[in-house]
Amino acid sequence: MIKNQIKKLLGALQCLRTGVKIPRGGVYIGRHVHVVNGKRIVLGKDIQIRPDVDLFVGKRMVIGDRCDIGTRNRITGNVILENNVLLGPDNYLSSEDHCYEDILKPVMDQGTYSIRNNGHEELQIGEGSWIGTHVAIIGDVHIGKHCVIGANAVVTKDIPDYCVAVGVPARIVRRYNLSSQRWEGSRNENTDAGKLEGDLLQGNP
Repeated sequence: MIKNQIKKLLGALQCLRTGVKIPRGGVYIGRHVHVVNGKRIVLGKDIQIRPDVDLFVGKRMVIGDRCDIGTRNRITGNVILENNVLLGPDNYLSSEDHCYEDILKPVMDQGTYSIRNNGHEELQIGEGSWIGTHVAIIGDVHIGKHCVIGANAVVTKDIPDYCVAVGVPARIVRRYNLSSQRWEGSRNENTDAGKLEGDLLQGNP
């Protein structure tokens, strides 16, 4: 009880330091969290932002209730995390990418642009989803609710609700069938639960 109160107090101090509006339900913000444009972040309640996270906010960033952002995540641009999203450590989420067309100028000096490959204005992770570790989600990607993205995946296309995706580029290997109320392998993949579990742990396609 006292430990949680201390965490919320420290989180409130971090919010004041970074310009983030303090949420009603409290927030835990770990050490060495770096925030740019903190006034454009909207936080829900009971959020965990673990140490060494970078938040580079574009026009708007929303982090919903009970989200847990793991150590060393970097989140950039216009991003929405719906409620109860779990991000493992060492992920990269960005709605933007670097310009590179001018060969006479270093890429780092050419700025960034907002990717519009999927017809959205933002990168969005649906409610109750879990993003594993070392995952890159780049562009205007929408990942549906209750999805799982396996380790080391690279996601540039939308993922529907209730799916498991792994690999580079990420592909769907399981879907939840609402009619049968069971998880089923993709029609294009003969994936059993045991192999899938290994893929998620190892990041294998």
